[in-house]
Formats: sequence, C-alpha cells, structure tokens
Amino acid sequence: MRYCVLVLGLTFVPGLLYSQEQPLPRFRAGANLVRADVYVSQDGAAVTDLTAEDFVVFEDDKPQQIESFERIEASRPNPQTERVNPTNVRDMQQQLTDAVRVFTFFFDTWRVSLPGSYHAQQPIVESLNRVIGPGDLVGVMTPEMSPSSVTYSSGTSSIERLVTGAWAWGKRDSVDRLQSDQEMALVNCYGEQAAWPFILRMREEDTLQSLEALVGYLEAYRPERKFVMVFTEGWALYRPQPGLLELLPRGAQPDPLGTDPRTGGLRKQGAIDPQTGDQSNEACSRETTRLAYSDHEHDFRELLQRANRANVSFYPIDARGLIVFDTPIEWGVPPAADFASMDHRFGHLRSMASETDGEAMLNTSDVSRAMAKVFADVGSYYLLGYYSTNPKLDGRFRRIRVEVTRAGVDVRARRGYLAPTEAEARAAGAAIERAGAKPGPPPTVARALDAIAPARGNLPVRLQAVGGRNTIRAIVELDVATAKQPEWTAGGTVKLTIEPERTTISKAAPAQTLTLSLDAGQRSIVIDGERPLAAGRYAVRAELTPRNGRVPLQVTTLASVPADASEVGTGGLAARRGPSTGLAYIATADPRFRRTERLRLEVPLAADGFTGTGRILTREGQALPLIVTFSARMDEATKRQFGVADVTLAPLATGDYVVELSLTKDGRTEAITYGFRLVP
Repeated sequence: MRYCVLVLGLTFVPGLLYSQEQPLPRFRAGANLVRADVYVSQDGAAVTDLTAEDFVVFEDDKPQQIESFERIEASRPNPQTERVNPTNVRDMQQQLTDAVRVFTFFFDTWRVSLPGSYHAQQPIVESLNRVIGPGDLVGVMTPEMSPSSVTYSSGTSSIERLVTGAWAWGKRDSVDRLQSDQEMALVNCYGEQAAWPFILRMREEDTLQSLEALVGYLEAYRPERKFVMVFTEGWALYRPQPGLLELLPRGAQPDPLGTDPRTGGLRKQGAIDPQTGDQSNEACSRETTRLAYSDHEHDFRELLQRANRANVSFYPIDARGLIVFDTPIEWGVPPAADFASMDHRFGHLRSMASETDGEAMLNTSDVSRAMAKVFADVGSYYLLGYYSTNPKLDGRFRRIRVEVTRAGVDVRARRGYLAPTEAEARAAGAAIERAGAKPGPPPTVARALDAIAPARGNLPVRLQAVGGRNTIRAIVELDVATAKQPEWTAGGTVKLTIEPERTTISKAAPAQTLTLSLDAGQRSIVIDGERPLAAGRYAVRAELTPRNGRVPLQVTTLASVPADASEVGTGGLAARRGPSTGLAYIATADPRFRRTERLRLEVPLAADGFTGTGRILTREGQALPLIVTFSARMDEATKRQFGVADVTLAPLATGDYVVELSLTKDGRTEAITYGFRLVP
C-alpha cells in the first residue's frame, strides 16, 4: 500500500444517520497537505523552546510555507488504573491515529535464543512502567501474527503479563522443531537434513514479510513516526543459491489426488494432504526452487525503503547484552566463524536502524538503560504542516528536508512521502479540478477539515488561537487525564507568549507575555491579548506549570491578525455544553465532540451591526438540513463584540464536519469555517 497524504475517512450520506463498523482513519480534505514530525536535540537532550519561525521546510529543495506548528511532548506514565483502553477494533484503530506515540514490540521468535527472550523481560517491563505515558499506544507482534490482529493499548499490564508469563518465545535454539504444514511437507518430500536449508529460508522470509505487513498497516492509520522495537539476534539475509537444488534427493513421490475430508471434494494437485501432511513432489519442487532463488537482501532493502516512506523507525534490540559466543558452545562452531556470523547479522541490524533513523541496541551491558534513552529521545518533537507547492497527483516520492536556524542542534525529520495518484485521490474522496468536472468543496472547507488532524487524543494540553483587529484570542485546555494527575489537583499557572513572525512583521515588534492562574479543577482558560498587535502572523506559545510540580507543559500554534480594515476575525473559537458541563458553555481547544453536546462558535468582530447565517457542511462541502442559530454578544470584561453560532449535534453521525458562519454588513459577506469531529 502506498502512502498518501490524503487518507480514507468515514462514508457519510447527507441527511442519513447510521453507524458503520469499519475503522475511521483520519481524513485529509486537501490532497496536498503534508505533515512532518521533527526531532531536535542538542548534546543528547531534546530542544523544546523553538518556534515556527525557527524552522525552514523544503520539498524537493523548494521552500514551503508552514501552516501549522505544534510541539508534542509525551506525558509521564500514569498508574494503570488511570489508563483508558479501547474496547473494540474501531476504537483501537482510531487511537492509532490519535495517539501521541505508537510503539510495536516485534518478537522475532525464530531468530532469538531462549536466553535472549528470558533477558528481554526486564528491559521491556522497565520501559513500560517508566517511560510509556497515557498518550502512547503499545502492541506486541510475532512473525506468526497478522498486523490487524495486534492489540494496541495504553495499558501495559497485559503486555507485562505476556513477557513475564510466556517469556520462552525464543526458538532459535530449537531448530529441530517443525512449526507449520509447509515445513512438514518439505521434510516429508526430501527428508529432514535436505529440507532444513529451505526451512531456514522460509522462516526468515516470513519474518521479513511480517515486518513489511506491519509497516503497511501502520502507514494506513498514522502519518507521524511509528516506532518498531525489533527483538532479534539478526538475519543471514540469504542470497540466491541455485546450488541448493542439487543437494536434494532425486525421484518423485506419487501425487494421490484423494478426497479432502474438509470439503468432500477432490484435493488440488500439489496440495498438502490434511491428514498426513504429505505434499506432492511437484509442489515441493516449486517451493524449493522459489526459496533457492529468493533474494532476502534485496527484500530487506525494499523493506527499509518502504519504512522510510511510511515514516517507520526500527530499533533492533539484542536483549542478551554483552555476549562472548553467539551460538551455544555445544554446537561446536569455531570461534572465528561464530564471530563472523554475528558480525554479519549485526551489520544488517545497524543498517536497519541508521537507514530508518532508529538506533541499534546490540552487544550492550545495559539494555534497559539503552531502551530508556531511546524512549526519552523520542519524547518531545515538533509537528509541522504545510500545503505542498507541487499539486501534481503523480504518485512520486517527494523528499522533505527540514532545517533549523539555531546553530549547534541536531535535526531529524521524515525523509519524504509518496504523493497520491489521481486514482488514490479519487478513491479517498478528493475533488480533482478538471474542465467540466463537478466543483469540489471551497478551500476554506478543506482547510477547516485539515485543522482537525493535529488535535490528536490524549495530548496533555491543547491550544487554539484566532486573530481579531489588533488582538489575538486563545484557549488553553488541559486534557482530562492530565488534570487528574496529583501535581495538577491544586491548579497551576498559564504563561501565554505571543511572538511576531519575523518574515511578516517588523523585527522591532515586541513579544507579548501574559500570565494567568488556573484554579483547582479548572481545565480550560480563555486569554485575550492586552496590547495592540500589528497585522501579520504570530507564534502563540502556552506554558503551563502545576502548583504541585515543577515540570511545565508547552504547546505552540500560529495565528494571524487581520489588516486594520477588516472587521471580522480570522477564525472562531469553540465552546461545548453537555451532560458534563451542565447549563454552562465551557471553552474548548479540542475539536472532538459527542452527539450529546451542543457546539458554540464565537468569531471576534471589530464593530456591531452584523447579521449572520450558519450551516453545517459535510467534508464534501454539502450543506446538511441542521439549524444553526446566530446571535451577537459583547464580552463585558473586554468590551469586545462576537458573532455567535450555536448548533445541536444530536442528528449527526460519526465523522468530520464544518461549521460555516456567514457574517454580513453593508452588503459585504465574509465566511468563517471551523472543522470538528463527531466521535462515538
């Protein structure tokens, strides 16, 4: 499956309310929206104080305009009782999209020895307890599993029970055990000694194919970086070796057709007998020929290329720690050959890590510490969004390069992406502009839907900001799980900094900082700028510090102040009312709502006398027959005017929508759009 910036979403028929059991991946309204995760460090520590103007993004060496900017920081681990896990497949797949980080522990059963699987217990359990936060998802996979059967969970107790209770998963030492009908069939055809070279190739092939399937599965649900911790002792990466076929015993076995007891019909020629496990010589010959000519080194390179394009990082781990002999001493392998074999396999694992921007943990005395360092290294990153200047739907790979203006820092970012083809864009519901074609949704609707994507679930803090004449208004909101942590029970302080973007505003324009108190139990706060701001774009950064703690939370976004002649703000901020809020509307920076809630959108106005109408649009831009009421109000504290749109969400099905508010004065109309997601 190829990576597309535009991803399938939920099918919705206007006016029809229904449920759908298929997964609900994220939907991109703009086919040329690109998001890049960027990891910036200095002397091994994450750099957390950069702003949007510190980054420069190039696509195929052409500069791009950053449209969205967000710093993501993983939360510290919570007690298991505070973690909420998905209850069905659709919720789990949605959480794959929304999670702060996604980790997959891949247990390479055939290339890990029994001591290796035993020693893997401690680093895995310590990592789960000390590093995995409430916004992270973790899953376990083996080569025998399909990626769709992996259960990703934010609760780690089940994984702990798995690695401690079933630790004997390493089978490298048990090469004499047959594990599948295909292996048994080869032994029945040629004998155990002649079949083993092909069985080893078959097992290595299964592992590489499983990793490739995992990459494709994660790619479909999440454009941000995915982390795959591969517990393995390395692979031979077999090359084509036709000479293996000359070692097979000659002669053919009879190929009895017989009756298949499972179906009552005749068995196909070459099929495995379900009762004896026997296979015809013809089928064995086809399989051994295929395996003898297989090129696993080529398959491995293709796997790394696809992982790069899917933004998957591999972290190979040999849990045995420091080792002297790679193979059991009773096998009688000469020391020189033993070392050469290990060095060959470890070389491939180091390449696997370096070519996917991961890190190899091999031959180290402290695997737990190495894993903790890796988790810490990816605990803070920046998420940048831009609209590609290349609108072609050509399916080609486009290189991404991210630079930082600050000197002395290390920058790691995704290396690129595959642009969608025209067929893929059509399949995902994108509007393709052609002469005589049905027009697509307006760009304002597409951008409103695109803005939903950065607001993933379980973020510790969220921030949204819009500009009005000479001012910026922002909402800062703590996540429910974050607010319940002990350090936040007494409240905290919020420091909001508004800095001008130097490319659009004079360098002489000063930054503006406001500090407010967050009361105990309070999750969101609305902050208005105090001093007049010049027209242009600003970086808005919120820093929240708990009263019972010292470690602040930070989040950054972008907002624009309109020209002085404009009387309508650049966007709207939302509030919600529902069973959890009572009769009051509570300001929210989270664009996810439920059917039991009402949504209120407020747009800053520089004058009175506006009339307004509102409507709800589907992601295709079609209007739904829902009533959106309009009113105007004045904030008594700031004496500022707002246009207000209210809508009841009960008639809507799960999916993405847009509130469009049209404001009219003196014959001139301006439209404001706000994208939101209705969740179960």
